Amino acid sequence: MKVKFDRELFGSLEIDDADLVGILEPKIAEGGESLRSMTERAIEKPIGTNPFRELLFGKKRILIITDDVTRPTPVREIAEVMLTEITKAGIRDKDVMFLISLGTHRAMTEGEIKKRFGEEISARYRIFNHSWDKPETLIDMGSTETGIEIYVNREVKNADLIVAVGNIVPHATTGFSGGGKIIVPGIAGEETTEGTHWAALDYEMEEILGVNDNPIRRDVNDIALKAGLDFIVNSVLDIDENPAGVVAGHPVEAHNEGVEIARRIYGSVAGEKADVVVCDASPTDINLRQSIKGVAAADVVVKRGGAIVLIAECPEGIAPQFPQFLEIGFKDPEGLKSKVEAGEIKGRIMAYTLIAIGRVMKKASVILVTKGISGEEARRMGFLHEPDPVSAYRRAVEIAGGRKTIFMRKSGELLPMIAR
Repeated sequence: MKVKFDRELFGSLEIDDADLVGILEPKIAEGGESLRSMTERAIEKPIGTNPFRELLFGKKRILIITDDVTRPTPVREIAEVMLTEITKAGIRDKDVMFLISLGTHRAMTEGEIKKRFGEEISARYRIFNHSWDKPETLIDMGSTETGIEIYVNREVKNADLIVAVGNIVPHATTGFSGGGKIIVPGIAGEETTEGTHWAALDYEMEEILGVNDNPIRRDVNDIALKAGLDFIVNSVLDIDENPAGVVAGHPVEAHNEGVEIARRIYGSVAGEKADVVVCDASPTDINLRQSIKGVAAADVVVKRGGAIVLIAECPEGIAPQFPQFLEIGFKDPEGLKSKVEAGEIKGRIMAYTLIAIGRVMKKASVILVTKGISGEEARRMGFLHEPDPVSAYRRAVEIAGGRKTIFMRKSGELLPMIAR
């Protein structure tokens, strides 16, 4: 069978039908209802709260937190519906602020902001990037019951109503994205983000990925509520990025409902584990740091001693915020963990990813096919490297010593499962 990659520059790959254990991919949504209609209905009849228009009564300053360019969330369309209600409530444009929840990602450019929010919203409202590494922009809000210090963007204290716009997909650190994750790591400080990520290292990938009720998510929910998050509007998109659903309301209760939609769309089952897993990382392949979400997903379905082929464009290279990715690499995860805990290496956010993915790479070889990173750089980090999918697949079969293959489309957003 010929499988095509989302990025045309990578072409396609022939896999013998007898070798193909399965093609895992998100599903197509049914119904064809428009995103606007879904959003209007969701905020009129939210989950666990009063309707959005009622929450606006008496409010003077509104903070709308949105995710960034690395996510496919239809921010403009959702924001337009919400802003209609905000305007009807008599709230002035100057009293509405958009805060982009970058987490530890790079700041969005002015051009990216205009494209994501649209010309009208960009011109009418204040839109700011979060700065996770600037202590003066943060406020101390105590700590969680598990001892994680809570530092979040100080704008949460200046708002009468805090609303989050996000998207729900499976996630290797919190089970699923969306909900309170817009607060941490979205608008959190370094200590807070480090705390939640570092705690995730105590669990295997299958204990977190696609598991909504997990210790990390519980901390995230706790922090989000302490920070004052009042209301969420979260989309779930299908394989073609058409709306499969929109949930709105209480940050935890509405998110739980959205997770069930996401599980139906992104859950995909293979009959058995594979010798080789080919991961198409698009659209989460702006850089290597985002692309390796596909490796995390592959960990669930690859045999020990097998091979993973990661296909990722990476136009922005490795990890612009963390040059240590290239310097340290993924080759010694346990050694890195020990050095961080001993205080020899700083930066637990950076180290978390290197450790988590490094552990997968101890289980299975990872062959990287990319246009944005050189072969030398790939090898320095601990990857194998091939110039194209065909040669990478051939090498993967040789390494694994078997041909049973799983192909994962949109692997960074997938919830792969093995039939029981």
